[in-house]
Formats: sequence, C-alpha cells, structure tokens
Amino acid sequence: MKNNNRIVLGKFTWDRTTHYLQPSLLSGKTEEHETVKLTNKQKALLNCLVDAHPSTINNKEIIQQVWGYEHISQESLPQLINRTRRTLEDNDKTILINVPSVGYSLNFDFAEDEESASEPLIESKQEALSISDIKTGRDQNQKLWRTLFAALLLVTMFNFWNTANALYYKHDFEKVLRATPYPETKHSDDGTITVTIDNHECIYHKDQLLLECP
Repeated sequence: MKNNNRIVLGKFTWDRTTHYLQPSLLSGKTEEHETVKLTNKQKALLNCLVDAHPSTINNKEIIQQVWGYEHISQESLPQLINRTRRTLEDNDKTILINVPSVGYSLNFDFAEDEESASEPLIESKQEALSISDIKTGRDQNQKLWRTLFAALLLVTMFNFWNTANALYYKHDFEKVLRATPYPETKHSDDGTITVTIDNHECIYHKDQLLLECP
C-alpha cells in the first residue's frame, strides 16, 4: 500500500511531516547513509514540488510558496535548489529537475508502508539522547554537591580546631591571671628578682623568662 506522506527521493526516504531524510530501502543502494535534516526552506521547497506533481511549477510560484512576501534576491531560489541537491546527493540533477524557462519538478516515488523508515525511530533516538543528557546532568550535579559537601566539611573542621585552640589558650591565660603570687619576692637595684620557694632562693631572669633554682 502506497503512503502519500512518505516519498522516496533518490537515496533517501522522506516523511513530509518532518525535517528528516532517512536512508531509503527502495533506492537499491547498498552503501549506508546517515539521517539528514532539512532546513525549513528545503522542506517548503520539496513540499510545494510534491503538491504540484506531476506538473512543473514555475519559479514565481515556488518563491511565493517558500518565501511568501519576504523580500529576496534573484539568487535565492537557485541557491536553495543547489543546497537541496547537495543534501539529496542529486549530483546528476535527476531528482530536482529544471525545465528551462518554466520552473522545476520533482522526480520521486511514493514509499510502501512496510518499507518506509518511521519517524518514531528518530523520536526514540532523540528520547534516548535526552535521557542520556538528563543522566549526565544528574551525575554532574551529584559530583558538584559532593565536592561542596567535602569543602564545607573541611571548613567546619578547620573552624572547630581554631575554636578549640582558642579555648585552650584562654583557659591557660585565665589560669595565669588567677595564680597566687609568691609571697617572698625581692627586687634588687640591678633588676634581679629573688623568689623564695620552699626555703630555696630562686633567681628569676626577666629577660629570659627563666626561673633558676640552685
């Protein structure tokens, strides 16, 4: 059964509702081809040629259907034709056929339903890519959160160590302030300080912060 929406264009099969050209099974070609995406203008060009088939459509009508009231140069249509031929690999100009002084026609076949490449396959690939992208993004977010958590943990441990260190020195300083001074302390004229501890005289060297007890 013929499918009027799916057509064979040389080495490719095209569903007119999409922008994608699939490798054609009806072309008889054995070499492999990648899926190709048409531009909006290429899609509009092919659609107007398919609608006009088997007639030849003149240049003015092609321009009207593809560009509408958009202002274009005289080279816009020939350039679009050439780009589309390259996309279709129409090197022999047997798909997009120019009728001199008239316009263009399209040489194609309608695809059989069972042999046509289906757009859901493309959508499945796109969906698979989307899932892969989501998974990759999720993995990257997890790595980022783990890095941030590790950084915060290090900062917290550093602050905790500084706080504990400060508390220790504070306690030591307060202990010195609360200490009872030695009752028997003598200051000589030369600056020597003599301290009696348990009936022993000790000399405190102030410049060295040293207490010497013979």
